[in-house]
Amino acid sequence: MNTLSGRIAELIAAEGPLSVAQFMGICLHDPQAGTYAVRQTIGRDFITSPEISQTFGELCGLWAAQVWYDQGRPERPRLVELGPGRGTLMADALRAIAAAAPEFLKDAEVVLVETSPMLRDAQREKLKSYTAGISWQERFDERLADRPLLLIANEFFDCMPVRQYVRTARGWCERMVVVEDDKLAFALAPVPVDPSFIPSDRHEAPEGGVYETAPSGLALAEEIARTVELRGGGALIVDYGYDAPGFGETLQAVAEGQFSDVLDEPGDSDLSAHVDFMALAAAARAGGSSVYGPVTQCNFLAELAIGPRAEKLMLANPAKAHEIAAAVDRLVNPEKMGALFKVLGLVPKNTPQPPGFS
Repeated sequence: MNTLSGRIAELIAAEGPLSVAQFMGICLHDPQAGTYAVRQTIGRDFITSPEISQTFGELCGLWAAQVWYDQGRPERPRLVELGPGRGTLMADALRAIAAAAPEFLKDAEVVLVETSPMLRDAQREKLKSYTAGISWQERFDERLADRPLLLIANEFFDCMPVRQYVRTARGWCERMVVVEDDKLAFALAPVPVDPSFIPSDRHEAPEGGVYETAPSGLALAEEIARTVELRGGGALIVDYGYDAPGFGETLQAVAEGQFSDVLDEPGDSDLSAHVDFMALAAAARAGGSSVYGPVTQCNFLAELAIGPRAEKLMLANPAKAHEIAAAVDRLVNPEKMGALFKVLGLVPKNTPQPPGFS
């Protein structure tokens, strides 16, 4: 056991088994040994779309500006990114907006929602040309609910802690983390949950089937949608996930680009789970906004003209043309990221359809 394993084992001994969601929360956010507190995961464990091609962040920024235009350019908009990583997406977005819609930035406030002190430092360095108009906060809350909201969340909801329930002969039992033979292990709770807790579209799961849900992620999606509906603006959610009910577990650990055991060396790897986009869309509708998608990333980026944008970039940088083309192919190719990644768009009711969802 590493240090965090030992502390988790002590917690289990004192308070009993942990839910998978509790375990994920500790592994990712423990202030002394959690992944986001002490490790730079982007580039070490995985790479995100903004790090692959600048066109991704540029198009996300232009999407936000276009939604703002379509709604009559409401005053004092707020551009927010959840989980901004190293600041690459926001840097590309701001550069594109400054060139195409400078009037948006004249009146806009930019807020980065980030819990990691290490990543906040990286973001400040990346965005040092813009920091006069940028602020940071640790969570999305009521402070962001008083103005028109243009929100971008790329690979954010996959890190929201999930609870797992397994179909057994005696009903749906929650998967827990316990200690067995001095090691962390999974076990099922002895008492099944109330059947009404499981959505009706999962009732026909085979024995051994798994239902995953991210309560905190769904609550956040509903809160974002409520703000969008009340104040105007829009939200763009991009992540890897599925758009139909499934019965398999998707929780995974990645360290240095390789999959690893979820329970092995907690805090030393990045934990995530595929996003249930249908549940996310339902939560957003409960918040009151109109919901578009999910659509595949390849279709979304194609509608936003990533091809012509990449061609212009290649003409301006002929020595890097092959590199640019390969990066864009990675984003849009259905055999790579194009189909696995989905996109959801939220805007207020009775406002124009956002770009990318026709």
